[in-house]
Amino acid sequence: MLKDGNQKLALRCFALMLLVPGLFLLTKDSTRASLSPTQGRPQLPVASIAPQDDAPLRIINTFLESGPEGVTLKVMAQNQSGKRIRAYALVADGGGVSMVDFANLTTAARLLRPTQIETFGFSYGEDITPRSVTLSVDFVEFEDGSVWGRDAHNSRDRLAGQREGAKAERQRLKAILKSGGPSAVFSAVREEVPDGLEVNASRKRTGEWIEGYRNGVASMRNRLRRNLQSSDPADVERELARPFDQTETKP
Repeated sequence: MLKDGNQKLALRCFALMLLVPGLFLLTKDSTRASLSPTQGRPQLPVASIAPQDDAPLRIINTFLESGPEGVTLKVMAQNQSGKRIRAYALVADGGGVSMVDFANLTTAARLLRPTQIETFGFSYGEDITPRSVTLSVDFVEFEDGSVWGRDAHNSRDRLAGQREGAKAERQRLKAILKSGGPSAVFSAVREEVPDGLEVNASRKRTGEWIEGYRNGVASMRNRLRRNLQSSDPADVERELARPFDQTETKP
């Protein structure tokens, strides 16, 4: 009986010796399979934050999201001032290119309140993802009209042009309403903004101002396309009378 038991034990040890290398190979192959989907992903940039000692809109965190079309750098920033913010420009410098996230927060509900945290994003395609990115807040405009920032990307000019373009387009559409009625206004707002848009200016304007002007014209047309459901001239007049942004509202 003892001999039979020893033989059975020897067979089990032999089987275990054969099984262990197989398990090792299986584990190795499984590890390789789990890693292989990441090999084709785009390179993730290293994000750093420029000095921002007195920035009213302060960057507090960053994180990366990688997808099939590239990388999105998410930026969390907080309004650390005592005033509401109605326009801003965040900049991501990297790979010899500056990307600017500029916004004019046109309604009271969208203004950034004190202590409010907002998340912004910069997207990079697979072929243009930089190795490193430096983030900064370049421009801030407060609800009271005061501004902060180096404004290296002329956001203040862009903002002024945008407001002037919206104002000019409103006046043009009011004249069209008076002469041709609501149907003429509907036709006008469906038109694309022409490349050679005439800008009436008494002095030379920057490229950012002109780009902002065109954007203001387009924004006014888009707003009317979205909101006008009636052919009643009074409804069109009310829509044209609505403020373009917070600079046109009474304090």
